[in-house]
Amino acid sequence: MGTVTRSPTPEQGRKVEVEWTTISYRTITFYSALGILLVGLICYLIAPNYFSQKADAALRALSAGLVRTGGQEVAPSTREAHFVNIDGTVRVKKPDSLKWMNADYNTALERGDFVQTGSDGVARIIFADGTNYLLKPNSLIVVEESGQDPVTRATHVAVQVTSGTVDLATGRFEAPGSTSQVSFSDAVASLSQESRAVVQNDPQKDLHQLTIDSGSANVTRGSMTLSLGQYEGVKFSSQQPGMIREKIIAPPTLISPVNMALTVAKDPRATQIQFRWSPVPGATAYHLMISPSGMFSNLVVDKKILGQTSAQVSGLDEGVYYWAVASIDAHGTESQASIANRFNLVQQVSSGHQAFLEITRIIQHGRVVEIEGRTAPGSTVIINNEQVFNIAPDGTFRHFTAPLPSKGSHEITITAQDRHGNTKTIRKTVVIE
Repeated sequence: MGTVTRSPTPEQGRKVEVEWTTISYRTITFYSALGILLVGLICYLIAPNYFSQKADAALRALSAGLVRTGGQEVAPSTREAHFVNIDGTVRVKKPDSLKWMNADYNTALERGDFVQTGSDGVARIIFADGTNYLLKPNSLIVVEESGQDPVTRATHVAVQVTSGTVDLATGRFEAPGSTSQVSFSDAVASLSQESRAVVQNDPQKDLHQLTIDSGSANVTRGSMTLSLGQYEGVKFSSQQPGMIREKIIAPPTLISPVNMALTVAKDPRATQIQFRWSPVPGATAYHLMISPSGMFSNLVVDKKILGQTSAQVSGLDEGVYYWAVASIDAHGTESQASIANRFNLVQQVSSGHQAFLEITRIIQHGRVVEIEGRTAPGSTVIINNEQVFNIAPDGTFRHFTAPLPSKGSHEITITAQDRHGNTKTIRKTVVIE
């Protein structure tokens, strides 16, 4: 029997070859990073300013985070200062940046930051211990320190007034060892708690001086130290050693309109408003100032009054105003301004309804309370006797209160008044621990 031989079929003669390439995780990571970099570059070319600000903010947030030391996390001692009022041109420069950026209420101020006001600019800053600085136009300061010791809870604030005029008020020192210092030219002043002072530093005119309105301070220049009390001051020239102590005339006490006074008139511009204040020994004249801004950044009345302790003013438009008076002695030296009073001039067209006011969020930052809400466009909002300045055209607002004076329960009073004179008040309770 023979053997039959079969030819191979096409299936039997087919060969299958498989090729593959190995891709490592390192290659995947490299190309992923390259793709993200390209997307970021394209976005940066589209909006460079936006992404520069976001990058700066991210770096600051990273550096302000917890510091790891030997496997343990230690909270940093620095506490940020922040703006509570901004009017006109106010700029900030970070120490690691060559660019100035416009200040806003979200700008955190840290050690080494420069703050500059323009000819139309005024700014108020709250520091870690409740100290607040009011920068007048054409001023420049450097934040040298704003922190709290994580162990002792002592607060330390130090500011250099490079040029311009600054009003400051220190807070209450809650922990032993707390300090508040201000330097100007080559002098350093250490202020006690709850003190008010004015610093003027003009390098071009060689004018350097500090005056105390309340509280006390020790001022050191070289080997000389002077202790100052209420209504005392020092001044010096950079060309001569030492300092000159001088007595400062006191400001008057305001009588009327009383703080938070409301005047309702059919014709606000034709209404005569009587301003009165107490006499001050040694004063030969007084300086009356009225402004729609609590920082007196623009004055609608700015007049000297000889020998009188009252004045009548008319021609004011409807709105919220602040007024203050300074004393002037026989040598022409002017005192610090008195603590300002606020008054409201409203046209009598009330509809008999409540104003619209809604509180959307309350956040505590230590002893400072942040309040967000809404009111009718064109309305005025007062929170704990402080006017809210940053009200948006749609009526939304955001406000940081002055530091509350002590621990425990506090009532926050929010009042809105619309353009028809209608008002509404909401009261909220916060607890400071």
